[in-house]
This record gives sequence, C-alpha cells and structure tokens, in this order.
Amino acid sequence: MQTNQPFSFQRLMLLGKQSFIINKKLIGITLGAFAGILFVSLFLMQSNSAFRNWENKDSVVTFIAFFFVIGIMYSSLAFPAFRSKEKSMTFLMLPSSAAEKFVFEILVRIFAFIFLMPAFFWVVANIEGLVVHSFIPELTNYKFSFIGTFQEWENQGKFEGWARLLAAQGILFVFISSFLGACYFSKAPLLKTILVVSVIMAGYGLFAYLLYKGFNLREYHPSGNRILFISDRGTALAVFAILSTILNLCLLSIAWFKLKEKEV
Repeated sequence: MQTNQPFSFQRLMLLGKQSFIINKKLIGITLGAFAGILFVSLFLMQSNSAFRNWENKDSVVTFIAFFFVIGIMYSSLAFPAFRSKEKSMTFLMLPSSAAEKFVFEILVRIFAFIFLMPAFFWVVANIEGLVVHSFIPELTNYKFSFIGTFQEWENQGKFEGWARLLAAQGILFVFISSFLGACYFSKAPLLKTILVVSVIMAGYGLFAYLLYKGFNLREYHPSGNRILFISDRGTALAVFAILSTILNLCLLSIAWFKLKEKEV
C-alpha cells in the first residue's frame, strides 16, 4: 500500500471496508426499518384512495418526498465522529488522508444514496404492491416503474438540455448543503443548516426586492424585454444551471477547508 501519496484508491477502499465492518449491523437494521416505513406508508396512502385511484405517478410523488426528506437527514449525518471531541481525534488519526476521508463521505452520503435509493424504493414498492394486490384485488395499479413517468415528463419538455443539468444541480445543492452543515457544525447540524440556509435565502430575497423597488426596475427596461441578457427560457435555464454548478463547487470547497481546519 502506498503511504507517500495524498490520495490512494487502495486506502480509500480499505476505509470503506473498515466502515462497513464496523457499521454492518446498523446498516442492516436501518435498511430493514426504512423498508418497513416505506411499506406501511405506501399501504396507508393507497388505502386513503380506496386502493382504486392509485396511479404510478402517485408512487413517484411518494418517492420524491421520501428521497429528499431521507436524503437530507442522511447527508446531515456525514462525519459522525465530529459530534464529539474524542471521536473526532480518533477519526482524524485514522491511517487515511483528508482527501480520502472527504471523498469517502461524499460517495457514501450523497452519490451512493442518489443511485441506490431509487433501486431500493423500486424493490419495496413492487413487493408492497404485489402483497397488497394478493389480499386486496381492488389495487390494480400495483406495479411500479420510474420509466413511464420520466418519459412523460420528457415528452412535456421538462427535462431537455440545460434543464437536466439544472435539475441535477438542484438535487445536489440540497444534499451538499446538508453535507456542509454536518462538516461545519458539531451539534445539531441539520437544524443549524436549515436555519442558516433559511436566513440566507430570506436575506437575498429581501435584498432583491428592495433593489427592485429602489431602482424601479419595472419602469427601467422596455416592455417585453428582459433584464440583462436573459431573453428566453433556454438562456435562463443555462444561466441558472451554470450558477448552481459553481455554487455547489463552492459549498464543497468550504466543506473541504473546514475538514482541513479540523485536522490542524
């Protein structure tokens, strides 16, 4: 194993193996509990519609709700050792570089969740639908699939070109913000992150409103023209997609420097 390099894939794999061995029981219990919560939640929502008016798109809406709520909570648990000084010292002294620890947390807390959560939900939703249909034949739309709904959205032009990048960066922004809070705050990182993000968004919103009113921008530009160079929907999507990408990179940079600061 190479020990004189700031980043080694071999050490990264060993770090992941060590984490899995230590937390394998917790992972199994968590996945089992989450599967039970999904099963019961889908059953209750289907029963609310009398097991008749439940469509595939309703399952997708349920998935989106769980995806963001659980994803935010899970990413806010990044760097669990930082919740106490003793565990922080042990974590920082592990035979892995800061880059490896940082990449490992990103892969586990953000990208693994983004790619595995849909597959997990698909399995649980189809098992739940099959079980409920065997006892309650009124539930006819029990087979779940992402493909039909996403194809419908694409046919409506919701995810074309820059819109796909903007949607991807929007999802990443939610999880990266929670990830940054877990790296930055030692106690109650999720609550503090929500508070900080809310204050920042409210502050920018108030500033934009005061700027709009103070300069009387409604009367400044000719009727039918947009402010600055944003003249159509495609340009607006491109601008916001690029800005959101830069913003996410900045948030990751802040999290990285915060980790380096803790090492010192």
